Amino acid sequence: MIFNSLIFLLFLAVVLPVYYRLKHRAQNWFLLFASYFFYGWWDPRFLGLLWFTSFFDYFCARWIDKTVNPVRRKWLLAGSMTVNLTVLGIFKYFNFFVDSAAGVLNFFGLAAHPLALHVILPIGISFYTFMSMSYTIDVYRRELKPSASLLDYQLFVCYFPHLVAGPIMRASKLLPQFQTARVIKREQVVNGIWLILLGYFKKVVISDRLAQVVNWGFGGPSAPFADMNSWFVIYAFAFQIYADFSGYSDIARGLSKIMGFELMVNFKSPYLVTNPSEFWRNWHISLSTWLRDYLYIPLGGNRRGTFRTYLNLTITMLLGGLWHGAGAAFVLWGFFHGVLLAVHRAWSQWRERIVAPRTIARSGFAASIPGFARFASVVIFFHLTCLGWLFFRAGSVPANVGQLNLIESFLRALFTPCQHGWDPICWGVLLYGGIGLFLQWKNGLMDRFSEWPARWQAAGVITVLLAIASLGVFEGAQFIYFQF
Repeated sequence: MIFNSLIFLLFLAVVLPVYYRLKHRAQNWFLLFASYFFYGWWDPRFLGLLWFTSFFDYFCARWIDKTVNPVRRKWLLAGSMTVNLTVLGIFKYFNFFVDSAAGVLNFFGLAAHPLALHVILPIGISFYTFMSMSYTIDVYRRELKPSASLLDYQLFVCYFPHLVAGPIMRASKLLPQFQTARVIKREQVVNGIWLILLGYFKKVVISDRLAQVVNWGFGGPSAPFADMNSWFVIYAFAFQIYADFSGYSDIARGLSKIMGFELMVNFKSPYLVTNPSEFWRNWHISLSTWLRDYLYIPLGGNRRGTFRTYLNLTITMLLGGLWHGAGAAFVLWGFFHGVLLAVHRAWSQWRERIVAPRTIARSGFAASIPGFARFASVVIFFHLTCLGWLFFRAGSVPANVGQLNLIESFLRALFTPCQHGWDPICWGVLLYGGIGLFLQWKNGLMDRFSEWPARWQAAGVITVLLAIASLGVFEGAQFIYFQF
């Protein structure tokens, strides 16, 4: 069941009226079964996997909390991590690692016939696995008391708005909201309705319209453009994936608000930043903070010298790329961002040590340089991000060498001057991309809809509804991050 489908709207039409009529604990029970129905709509068989991992982690966390012996606590934590990562590995990565190993053996002239498991990737497995793992780790660190209620914990894991594509919520932020009675405020409902409308606008208008350009651009054996017009296919994908994923997050947050819950902001202004560090503070914030707290810092963070810091950044982003998909292109995408982070950190440290002390205050025309420099940095880094999206969109390089050729063709075309002017399709990409940039620029304002003057609220709602009705694509296209 996907948010932009008729069956989901019917699902909501049943769930919300019943939810509002129930008391606190009955609401939790009802939401739990509604979430199971929502998830089981794709394939009921995967409910068993969801139940198994969540039950295991619930009881494992309680044992960890009650255990005093540090060695035994480590073994219990290791057991929980092993079960979660094994399940994730079998369903998401088994074929990738087997095929990669076979490729290495074949390279050295050794015959290899890899065993392939023909399994379907469960929707949202990466998201709910990371939530369960963070819960157990927080309990192990004594930063969180385990939930006394199995119901509350199960609801924390499978709460339907964030179940299949996040945000990846921490138990310390979401569990207390299930444990106490909700008091739904008017501003929550107003902001929630606006976020839902805004999310649908991003998905069915911006993302699904740009998807037509992207699918055409990446659909053939070779690039459709032969010159710098190729940038517009990359721009289209950059704004497609932003509108698609942030649109899902907006709908999830909006649904939660109208039911009395608060989910974290997952996107701010990722394409209006000047460097990779800012990018990851604004893009998929719930994942980037998860990787920082549960991978980068445990690896040593920046506490063990310069080289180790760069290595930790690269390893973290490599695994972050692998989290997105079982393909070499995703690993390359993660490595690309890891290198960007390491280079930016080295540059920042050099600038603070060498350049900053020599900076002399200037006036007049020179005073405008910092503002221009920021603008130039935003433009440059946005294009670096777009180059990274080439790998992300290509997917699994070993499984389809044609995609690798496509990347090479695009990269060559990016530096070939236009001979016949812009293709007409470029204007549509600029329009939808410009709207996407505007929504990022006014991200804070979008989040405070209840504070808008009444006439602005009416104008905003009417504009978005008209845009959805006239420009929306209503074919029920899945959200991109469902595959992760």
